[in-house]
Amino acid sequence: MSHFACKEFSGLEKELKDDLLECYVEAQEEIEDILITIDKDGFSFEKLDQLFRSLHSMKGNCSVCFLDPLVGVLHKLEEIVDGMRGGYIQYHIHLGELIQCVIEKVFVLLKEIYQFHVAESEVRDMLQTGLDAIYKEEDDTKRLALTVSLLKQCDQEVDEEEEETESQSLIIKVEYSESQQADIDLFSGFSQKLNQLLGFSNERSERILKLCQLINSECDDPVDPAQLSAAAYMHNMGKAQILNCSDDDEDAKKHAQLNHPMVGAQLLDKHEGWENAALMVKHHKERFDGTGSPDGLIGSLIPPGAFIISMAVMFLDIVWGKSGKEYNKSAMRAIQMVNLESGKAFPPHLIQSFNSAMRKALVAKSR
Repeated sequence: MSHFACKEFSGLEKELKDDLLECYVEAQEEIEDILITIDKDGFSFEKLDQLFRSLHSMKGNCSVCFLDPLVGVLHKLEEIVDGMRGGYIQYHIHLGELIQCVIEKVFVLLKEIYQFHVAESEVRDMLQTGLDAIYKEEDDTKRLALTVSLLKQCDQEVDEEEEETESQSLIIKVEYSESQQADIDLFSGFSQKLNQLLGFSNERSERILKLCQLINSECDDPVDPAQLSAAAYMHNMGKAQILNCSDDDEDAKKHAQLNHPMVGAQLLDKHEGWENAALMVKHHKERFDGTGSPDGLIGSLIPPGAFIISMAVMFLDIVWGKSGKEYNKSAMRAIQMVNLESGKAFPPHLIQSFNSAMRKALVAKSR
């Protein structure tokens, strides 16, 4: 394994090197805050300007302190951000993730030089080569593929067999009886039609279903997965009534919005054998602290499946938005917001199940 050194940097006074590390961390925090703001509030050129200035300051400090091998990496990152400012490189959430990843990797190299006077050339060369290729690529689709590839290279290597096993573990297979399967197919069709009417993503129903089943699989006492599937598909059916309300009749809209869980539950009650699913749908707007609707139930009086649906919907709406066309916030931001509802909207023990499910999902995604 080869290494590189920065002799002039190593010869600087300790106080000056300590100042550099402190300034680097401050700039790193600024950049992370900017990227979180972009995830939260959306892309803007003003934020890119702030990002560029922070990167430029970070690079300048390293240049003054003779860290030329690291300056090359930061300079290319700066050029990519400048390309976003100029409009010839399209911003994407993965590029934001890469910026944070590269800055962290450079900081690790910086600390190695500080402590041991040398750092690994392989990591530095990997970053430089990857960023050079991303900057030179003119096709947005190919540039995104290069970005994802570099992100994967920055993570721990996983052999193909392990990756396949991890991905398969996210797919929860639910066994239905013949009559249940017929109903599930019907419920799925209803859900797809409602998505179209409300302007939701076509993938929304399946995303909710898969996340519900994944959370449920992490529970110590899981609910019936078939009942949960039906509830996941039918929880929003009552919102069709909102479309029938006059645009000027705000009271009717509020009433329909408040009572839409009852409608979905009543539809399920018309199909034999889905009583538990109907209860999940009826109470998925209840809150653990008793401030929900329609009955203001509290704690254990609320079916666990209702909480599971509510958590899945909250997470996916934060990350994907209801249209599903683009990310609104990062997954970590959405996880944080769900966790903030522990003891309020959701019981703490189900928050733990949600976190376990998300840990599996995020590991699989990164691999």
